[in-house]
This record gives sequence, structure tokens and C-alpha cells, in this order.
Amino acid sequence: MKRILNTVLTLVVGWNASAQSELTTFTTASEKVVKQDYDILFTKQLNNNDNIYSINQNGRLKQITDHPRKDSSPMMSPDGKYMVFTSERKGWWKIWLMNLETQTFKQLTDANSAEYSPSWSPDGKRIVFVSSRNGGSEIFTMTSEGNDIQQISNGGNNTMPTWASDNRIYYSSKVSSAYQIYSMKPNGSDSKQLSSGKGDKLMPQLAPNKSEILYYGNQEGNMEIYKMNISTGRTSRLTNDSLMDIRPRWSPDSNLIVFERGNKRNNQQIYLMNADGSNQKPLTRSGYNYAPSFAFRKD
Repeated sequence: MKRILNTVLTLVVGWNASAQSELTTFTTASEKVVKQDYDILFTKQLNNNDNIYSINQNGRLKQITDHPRKDSSPMMSPDGKYMVFTSERKGWWKIWLMNLETQTFKQLTDANSAEYSPSWSPDGKRIVFVSSRNGGSEIFTMTSEGNDIQQISNGGNNTMPTWASDNRIYYSSKVSSAYQIYSMKPNGSDSKQLSSGKGDKLMPQLAPNKSEILYYGNQEGNMEIYKMNISTGRTSRLTNDSLMDIRPRWSPDSNLIVFERGNKRNNQQIYLMNADGSNQKPLTRSGYNYAPSFAFRKD
């Protein structure tokens, strides 16, 4: 029977009672969305400090990291045993690894530049990330232990990579004045431009069922969330709000999308919606919350 990995529920370093009051109490009308098997990892800013939390289907908040320097952008490994994230524990943003079973930490990168946007390979053996260690914003890969670091892009304006289930890396690259969607093989070869037109198209991700690419962009003015059909190339807009809708992530079964909605100042909330954009529901109600991702389900 399928169940969420219990590790992320038991590894907590503390329960934040004040934050609990911020969470949504879901009603019967929203049960279609919240009755799912996934926890959601995200970053929460309290007292000008960022730490990583999880929220479950009942709106229960648990703290995962507790450090005086900022931790952000968590991504769980496909086997559910590790969490990669960015942190300022030692210098500017670097990539770190947390063993969820032993609750131990390891720093994976240590360049002079900021390094961020980590994403796991499907087999969990390598991690893709962004760094400007060699000048410009470029995409790199490394082992899950932080070894064998390889630069796989070349152009100086490449960002927000995700390693997809088709074993290609999807990313945004600046073409003229706008970021477009690209994909390439993990060694950097066979780069293909997948989008065109006005506006930035950011953080592209192939759906786990390989039918669509999820991204956010400002092609119609405000930052909203879109999908692009792989077969037809046709795009569909999933959100339409006066606030910015950004940084969406697929659920492992391709049925749900988690994202941020807010002003990136004092009101930034985590939302959940169906894959067609329906039934948009907030998981948090106040404060600054960002960089959500789904925890993986275990059999």
C-alpha cells in the first residue's frame, strides 16, 4: 500500500505552535486536493531567518531545519532518504545535503559564487545545479556526494534546471531579451530550444508522465503558471491572479501542482491546485513562504 515516507514526519527538530495558527483548515469542498499521499517541503521565513518545513495533507506544519543562517529550496531524493537544499551556513548560497534518517548534514559545494537550484537525477546518483564559479550563470552536475563536478552549459545565461524522468535536463536560457525553455542531455549535448515568443519562461519541468512541461512566466504581463503540451507545443495558462504565481512543482503522479502566490515581500503563500489549474487552495495564510516541492511517496 502506497504511503508517504514517514522519515520526513519524524525527523523534525521542533513544532512551531505559532505557525500552526497560520495554516488553512480545509473543508469538504477541498478534499479532492488535500486528500493525497504527499507531504510538501518548503521554506518559511520567521524573524528574518529562513528554515525548511514540511506541511501534510491536514495542514500540520513541522520544522525540518533549525539554523541561524538561511536554509532554502529543499528537494527530496527519489528514494526519500536525503534532502538537497541551498544554505548560507558557510558563506553565500551553497548546496547542502541532509540525511533524513540520521539528521546529519554535508556541504556539497564551496565555490566563491552563489550556487543554487539543485535537482536530483531520476536514479538519485547525481544532482544538477546552477553556479557562476566559471563566470556567468551556468549549469553543472555532480555526484550526490559533491564529487565529479562538471559544467554542462556554456553561454552565461542559463538557470533553473530540473532533471526529468526522460533523463534530460530542462532549463531556462536567455535568448535576446527573454528566457526560453531548453532541454539537453546530462552531458550537455543535444541542446534543444523548446519555446519562443515574448516574455520569460522560467523553471521548466517535464511532467512525470512526460506529456507536458510546467513553467512560470510573464508572457501575458503578470507572472503566471503555464503548461506546454509536448506533442502540440500548445500552451495553457493555469493561474490568473493579481499577485505573482511562481515556482510551480509537479506531484510525482502528475495530478497536482504546488506553487507560490504573493508579492515577494510580506505576503508569499504556498498553494496547491489540480494539474488543470482547478481547485486552487492555500496551504499557508500569512508571512513569507517559498520554494515548495513534493516529498516522494514510497511503496
